[in-house]
Amino acid sequence: MSSLPRTIKGFLSLGPSRFMRQLNNIGDTKVGTLVGTDKFGNKYYENLNESYGRNRWVQFAKEDTYFSRAEMNASQVPAEWHGWLHRMLDAPPTVDTTMVAPKWGVEYTENLTGGPKAFKTYNTTRTKIEAWTPKVARRD
Repeated sequence: MSSLPRTIKGFLSLGPSRFMRQLNNIGDTKVGTLVGTDKFGNKYYENLNESYGRNRWVQFAKEDTYFSRAEMNASQVPAEWHGWLHRMLDAPPTVDTTMVAPKWGVEYTENLTGGPKAFKTYNTTRTKIEAWTPKVARRD
């Protein structure tokens, strides 16, 4: 829960549309400086006046609509930005390039579990037990 002056400051700096969107999606208003953007369009912010642990956050690219809570997922954050968000790295990946993905590595994708593009297994073996179908004799 925010204090009244912080809420008013958030409303004035964000505008009514983004203010209401943030209240709906994260339950609070956050104002900070844009630190960088990843290749998926996620924007990363920092505000050093916030309390420790709440001063770095991400605004997801799929957060454009008002009712988009289902679209946000922590696996949409790449590893280098995850390290910065959780204070494993002091400098963001736009400045510090120690977390560069190796050339032989696989391209990062988000976790698709629970969505329409989720991996679904299929059976490749024959069934060992066949279902019984009764054969009915004709009555005269």
